[in-house]
Amino acid sequence: MIVETVSGVEIDGDVLYKYFKNLVNLFFKILPMKENEEDTLGVYLRTLQVELLGCKNLITVLNNDPRMLSLISILQYLIDFPECSPREVRREVFHAISICNKLKSLYCNYK
Repeated sequence: MIVETVSGVEIDGDVLYKYFKNLVNLFFKILPMKENEEDTLGVYLRTLQVELLGCKNLITVLNNDPRMLSLISILQYLIDFPECSPREVRREVFHAISICNKLKSLYCNYK
C-alpha cells in the first residue's frame, strides 16, 4: 500500500506501519515519566503533540481522520492538567495506544 502526502511524495505503507508501531511506544513512555515525576514530561508531551499535528497534516488520509484529533486532544488534556493522577494518565495512555493500533490496522493492511 502506498500513502500519499500533501506534498505529493508517496510513502510506503510499511513505513506508516512502523510509525504507528513506534507511536505506541512513544505514548507508553509517558507512564514511567509520570510515575517518576520527571520534570521533562511537559516538554515531552508538547513535542509528541507537535509531531502528531505534523503527521496529520502531512499524510493525506490522516488529515480528516477524527482519531488523529483524539490523539492530539489526549495529549492536550495531559498538558493542561499536569496534576492529574497516574491512574488517569494510565487510562488516557492506553486509550491513545488503542487508537494508534486502530489507525495502524486501518491504514496499513497489516495485522
